[in-house]
Amino acid sequence: MTQKSIKTNSPTSTQLANWLENYAESMELNVWTSSTVTSVEPDGDSWNVRIARDGSERTFTVKHVVFATGLGSNDGVYPTYPGMDSFKGQILHSTRHKKATDHAGKKVVVVGACTSGEENLYFISHDICVDYYENGVVPDSVLADVTMYQRGSTYVMSTKNGWKVLMAGAYSEGGLPTDVADRLSASFPHHFNVGLAQRSTKAIAELDKDLLDALRARGFQLNFGIQGTGFGLLAWSKAGGYYLDVGASQLIADGKIKLKSGSPIETFTETGIKFEDESEIPADVVVFATGLGDSRYHIRQLVSDEVFKNVKPIWGLSSEGELNGVWRDIGVKGLWSMLGNLALCRFHSKHIALQIKAMEEGVFGERYSAKL
Repeated sequence: MTQKSIKTNSPTSTQLANWLENYAESMELNVWTSSTVTSVEPDGDSWNVRIARDGSERTFTVKHVVFATGLGSNDGVYPTYPGMDSFKGQILHSTRHKKATDHAGKKVVVVGACTSGEENLYFISHDICVDYYENGVVPDSVLADVTMYQRGSTYVMSTKNGWKVLMAGAYSEGGLPTDVADRLSASFPHHFNVGLAQRSTKAIAELDKDLLDALRARGFQLNFGIQGTGFGLLAWSKAGGYYLDVGASQLIADGKIKLKSGSPIETFTETGIKFEDESEIPADVVVFATGLGDSRYHIRQLVSDEVFKNVKPIWGLSSEGELNGVWRDIGVKGLWSMLGNLALCRFHSKHIALQIKAMEEGVFGERYSAKL
C-alpha cells in the first residue's frame, strides 16, 4: 500500500480491489479463485494440499502452507436460548447477513453491540443496524423497525476524534513515511503501552463527551476498555468488544435505531424475544452478531486430529504481551497463520516470508518461544 492510501484520501473498495488485481498481475502471481481446499496432509517434511477447482481436484506438494483465512469460523458463535426452536421467524448469524433489502418491511433484532473480527463490515452489529435503517426497513413504522440488543457494555470511540488523537504525526498527512510509522507502531510492547493508551482513551472520551452522554441517556452501556485502554487491548485480546463509530451511535442516541439493554434474554417466543425484566420485543428476523469463534477453525477443518492437537492458540495476547500464533510458530512445522487488517498484513507478511526464506536456506537457527 502506498502512503497516500492510508491517509485522508483513503481508497474506495473498488480502488482497493483493482489495486489487488493489478498487483497480482504485475507480480505475475498465480491466483486461483472459485477453488476449495479440501485437505492439508503431512508428507514427510512436506504437505499435500488438495484443491478442488472446475470439477476436478489437484494436489500440490509444498513445504509451507499459510492460512490467511481471517479471524474465527465461517458460521460464527451462536448463543442458545430457550424457545429458539419455536420462533416462527428467521434466525441467522451476522456472517450470513448479505443485504438489508433481504428483510425489507420486517421487524429485525440484532443481538450484539460490538465489533467481531477486526472491523469487518458485516460482522459489526452497528453497521448491520445502519444497513437495515437506511435500506431494509421503514424507520418509525409500526410494521417495520430495527432494534439492537446490547448484552454487555461496549467501548465506543468516534473515528472523527479518535483517529486524530491516535494517528496524528504518524499515519496522517505530513506524517512519517508509512514503513517508518509501521515500525514505530510495532515497536511498542502491548503491555508497556497501557499507560499511553489510558491517556489517549481519556483524551478521546473528552472529545466524544456529547456523543457518549447521549448514548448513556438512551440506555447504552459504555466502558473504557480493558484497564481503561480503549479498543487497543480489546482488539489484541479478542478482536472485539468495541465500536469505532462512523455514524451508528448518533442514530442510536436519536432513537432511530432502537435499543434494548439491561436485561438478559429469558426466552424466544413464537413472535419475538422475552426478557427477564418481563419486557418483550416482536421480531421477524433475529441476527446474532455475537462473535466468530476460534481462529484455528479453518486449520481444524483441513488437517487431521493428530496434526491439530499440536496447533497453538491463534490471536489473543501471551504472558509477554505478544499476539499468539500469527506470523510465527503455531506449533506445527510448515504451517503458518496470517490474519489481521491491512496495516498488520502489510507489515508482518514480510516476517513470514523471511522466516520461510531462512528455513529454506538452512540459516534459520533456534526460535525463541515463550511457554504458554
